[in-house]
Amino acid sequence: MHRLALYYPVVPYTVNRGWGVEDPAYEVFGFKRHNGVDLALTNGQPIYAPFDCRVTEVGNEPQGSGLYVCLLSRGRYDFEDGKRARVEITFMHLSETHAQVGMTLSVGNEIGRGGDTGNATGSHTHMAPKRVRMGLLGDYRDMDRNDANNTFDPEPYFNGMPARSR
Repeated sequence: MHRLALYYPVVPYTVNRGWGVEDPAYEVFGFKRHNGVDLALTNGQPIYAPFDCRVTEVGNEPQGSGLYVCLLSRGRYDFEDGKRARVEITFMHLSETHAQVGMTLSVGNEIGRGGDTGNATGSHTHMAPKRVRMGLLGDYRDMDRNDANNTFDPEPYFNGMPARSR
């Protein structure tokens, strides 16, 4: 069994808002609950890859995610419900990134810098993890369906080690 073990992407690791918190503000984006964890950081603070991955998307949504980077795990992981999946994590509200689509990253590689771009309530990064599977067209599709934009709570999967020390 190969269980997901995430490294802390920022140090210190402090959660400002946890996964699954209900808030009517999220309905603008099509879901009811907070679809990730908000990690406290200073503007410009480095954010590191929490697992071995490939960059699948880099973009900017000024009214939502701001500058963001999507990472797809290189491997598949076994979960408690018996499902095996890859994991896609999106880091949002970045002030800058040098990541490019197709880049392969290892634990501890810098993916960007913290900021408050998009619809942010101050300097932080929003980390939204999803379990995904390969679709018929070679794309990745959400495995889960829930009112937190098909994400899962990453908290139980952190291994207690900072990514930058790797």
